[in-house]
Amino acid sequence: MRPSLARLLALALLSVAAMPGCRGGGDEGAAPPSGASDGGAMAAEWRWEAPPRASVGMPASDGPDVAFTYGHRYLALYGADGTPRWALERIGLRDVAPRLTTDLVLAATDDGVVAVDRAGGQERWHTGLGERANTPVMAGGRAVVSTWEGSLVALEVAGGRVAWRATLPGPAVGPATGAVDGPGGDVVVVTWESEHGDAAGAVAVDAATGRRRWAVALEPGGVSAPVVTAGGTVVVVAGDVAAHGLRLSTGERRWRVETGGAGSPEAPPLVAADGGVLVASRLGEMALVDEGDGRVRWQASADAAVVRGGPAGPGPRGRFALPLDDGRLLVAGPGGGQEILDPPGRVSGVTVAAGGLLLVATRGSEVNALVALHGW
Repeated sequence: MRPSLARLLALALLSVAAMPGCRGGGDEGAAPPSGASDGGAMAAEWRWEAPPRASVGMPASDGPDVAFTYGHRYLALYGADGTPRWALERIGLRDVAPRLTTDLVLAATDDGVVAVDRAGGQERWHTGLGERANTPVMAGGRAVVSTWEGSLVALEVAGGRVAWRATLPGPAVGPATGAVDGPGGDVVVVTWESEHGDAAGAVAVDAATGRRRWAVALEPGGVSAPVVTAGGTVVVVAGDVAAHGLRLSTGERRWRVETGGAGSPEAPPLVAADGGVLVASRLGEMALVDEGDGRVRWQASADAAVVRGGPAGPGPRGRFALPLDDGRLLVAGPGGGQEILDPPGRVSGVTVAAGGLLLVATRGSEVNALVALHGW
């Protein structure tokens, strides 16, 4: 690791005052955050600070925009260049990543889901479910959300009406994922684990009706949220210290490969290019595996745990970023070297925006921020 990179990120998070108008609702006319781009090694392109002691939640980006919560009461939308779009105040927002659609920003709340107009920032609807929601996924034209209390719920995006609700065998602490299963239509896959840690599994349901298609048992003791590849493989890391590739159509296991640790529900695998899937274990390991047979193409590790926030990437140098629970950030990739950044506080989550920018959100510090880095 080059210590200067850790100092760079720390300075980026500490050196700039909060942007005008972003506390208590935002200001669409505010200027974008100041930059620190030098066109060379990793550096801060722009940064935004939350009000003192307010945490910044996991960020989400679809390229041109980034959405995030802060202080558990504000939902904000920014351009990938740091230009503010809007900020909406709403008590009870969770710090998991929002979901961006063409027209809406969907955010999880302590008791359901809120939908906000993407263009103007006005609240469209809020559906109370009486349960703690995770990041919604779009499937079958609906927003489908898993909950910590063990439900899977589909909401109509037009008004938030509950289209169907399914009960899972146990709590789902991580988000569900959606995919198209050929002639079978859209399918939603979710993982769960019992409160006592004595059972776990994955469940696939029909996105249109909520009808169960298949269910498989997984070893408890740490099960990640799932991801579905373009080739129709569901990838999940389970408590048997292994990543599993399951057929989307039937749940049948295609392959199993040992990892450095069990999975974490809030650190799902990441679909990469060329048929690769990046999996993260609870013991600080990243491994790029082949979706077809599970063969390990590359791996890296750090002496730390992975609990919240999954990997993001690849960046312009082909590297990936993974938040570590001790507050640091592992940045590594095939042929790209390995570095560990150590910002103030702890990293809430990371994502990639337009231009290959790495967006890093922090919590647990006197001053928390969202920082956009280039050159990673």
